[in-house]
Amino acid sequence: MKKIIHFPPFYFFSIVALNIVCPFLFPEFNDIPFPYNLSGLIGSMFGLFILMKSSNLFHEKKTTFRLEKPTALVQNDFYKISRNPMYLGALIFIFGESVLMGNRISFICPILFFLFINFLCIPPEEMMMEKTFGRKYAEYKKNVRRWL
Repeated sequence: MKKIIHFPPFYFFSIVALNIVCPFLFPEFNDIPFPYNLSGLIGSMFGLFILMKSSNLFHEKKTTFRLEKPTALVQNDFYKISRNPMYLGALIFIFGESVLMGNRISFICPILFFLFINFLCIPPEEMMMEKTFGRKYAEYKKNVRRWL
């Protein structure tokens, strides 16, 4: 049985790279012309802001990014509206990047990222959180949605 990759940065950087090459691999689908494609910078920067701010909260609480026993349950700032704001920020970044690339095929990239993260990465992380924080995490999970 093959082991499933549970390393979110792998999915993020792979999808970002795929997004970048789409306009070159499929030039016939380059539909968003310059300067309209530059509107993707707004989405990308907003997503990057959410990603960085959320990861800084992990650093402040000195908890782990890896699939290992967490030391803190972060519930403030963006974590009040999403249980996974780092992934949400990454998804918004990738969507903005798709607009920036201006290629119709590149809009598959945010969908792929969502599917990988939602079905391969988040479930084991949530099981770890449930084991570690029990009722406290169950209450948080009941009050805050996975994405938005």
